[in-house]
Amino acid sequence: MGINATSLAILDSQGHVVTFVRLDVPEGWQTPEGCTAVPDDELPTGWQRAPDTTPVPASISARQARLWLIRNGITLATVDATIASIPDAMTRESVRVDWEYGTEVHRTSPFVSQLGAALGLDAARLDAAFREAATL
Repeated sequence: MGINATSLAILDSQGHVVTFVRLDVPEGWQTPEGCTAVPDDELPTGWQRAPDTTPVPASISARQARLWLIRNGITLATVDATIASIPDAMTRESVRVDWEYGTEVHRTSPFVSQLGAALGLDAARLDAAFREAATL
């Protein structure tokens, strides 16, 4: 499997991408009949994943956010260290309160944008994260 694959492209018998599935599919999952699965980073040159048009949830639970981070290789210790590195004391403590005591994470929160940027997540990746996390 490709080293940058995040999902499998499901191709129909003519080689058209019909959908993508995450790499962490349940054990025993099988490619639909008449289709093949290819790691998304091994698609032919020039092929791109269609943009996700699923609405971005306005909020997710703190639990969902933390599970998404862990499943995507971002440790909670990394988040804590990122928060600790915020230079402005008032902002740092406000973000810490949101992170430690908030029960929901709102997509439009400045905390989300600020923390996301510090973790290397741009707006598109944050939107995708909220979509994924909402399923956990």
